[in-house]
Amino acid sequence: MDASAKEPITEPPTDAPAAFDQTAEPPAAETPAGKADRLAATWRWLAALAAVALICWGFTAVIGFFEGLGGGPVRSAADYRTQDIRTRAAGKAVIGRLRPGAGGPDRMHAEGSTSCVDDLGFDGDGVTRDQPHYVWNLEYAREADYLADLDKVRAAWREHGWKVRDTPEESASPDADRRKPARRPGVTTVADHGITLFMGPDWFTGKPILSADGGCVRYRADQGVAARTSSGAARDGSPAREGVITYDDGVRVSIGPVRPTTLSPNERGPDAPSAHAYRVTVTVTNDSGAPVELSSSDIGSYANANPGVKLLGHEPPQVVSEGGSTRLELVYAAAERPSHLDIVYGPGKFHRHYSWNLSVP
Repeated sequence: MDASAKEPITEPPTDAPAAFDQTAEPPAAETPAGKADRLAATWRWLAALAAVALICWGFTAVIGFFEGLGGGPVRSAADYRTQDIRTRAAGKAVIGRLRPGAGGPDRMHAEGSTSCVDDLGFDGDGVTRDQPHYVWNLEYAREADYLADLDKVRAAWREHGWKVRDTPEESASPDADRRKPARRPGVTTVADHGITLFMGPDWFTGKPILSADGGCVRYRADQGVAARTSSGAARDGSPAREGVITYDDGVRVSIGPVRPTTLSPNERGPDAPSAHAYRVTVTVTNDSGAPVELSSSDIGSYANANPGVKLLGHEPPQVVSEGGSTRLELVYAAAERPSHLDIVYGPGKFHRHYSWNLSVP
């Protein structure tokens, strides 16, 4: 090859980066008008964002206003049951701090409310409302004993970090025509879960009381306390001799076994099948913090359950107190021996119904 030959000169491509263009000019500086336009666009974007946030806040506030006007959010029957148990427990905790004999379970009663009602028609189908509010009548031999207990309660509430409001003592009115009795001092606080506690004189009688008010609760009656555990005939599957369900609040239901029996003419009635009869024991144990009110509606049913079998009778309504237990008896009659019994049961209006699949001996 000829050494004197020259290498071809390579021209940079026309679309090469600006770094290859030695003659490129630096970008022009932003003009004041352009900077103003950019700032204006930024402010418009921020204003639009603020407007959207304000609309969302207003929408939430309107919903909250009408929700509060209607009595608060709609909860479940299980939530009401929980608030009821908490309210009772809060009152019992105060009673436990008082001197012996000042208050007790036999002096507690439920207090009705005229404000927890659906005056404006906000509650739809399946929604109801109630207010767990309980009052204990207190008894003291001496005024000094009452004041000493009041001091203990006030100190305990402050130790919890709750704000305490004192109700001052009121002297008797000297006006003979409009006489007002003297009123003892009292204390009020709002405890955990929004429960209002008051120890002081009754508004009408002036006698000392303790009040625990859980507030008005709207709830759906069909959303009761659910089962925590189930076993035996209470579980899906083949029939079993008996079964047990324990609910989330500590209430326990045991059903079974099925026992063949002979019925008297009064038990059988004129229209009942006469070939076969059975008795089934239902035991309700209440380890929760509130009573369970049993009723005839606790026994449910579903389509095509127990064909040819008739439920003849069951126990009348009754109350199972905290820590108590009761036994019910269901009576069935059938023209032919059934292979099993399907029983739907839920203890009281605050607990869900479940099915038991019981074997028949």
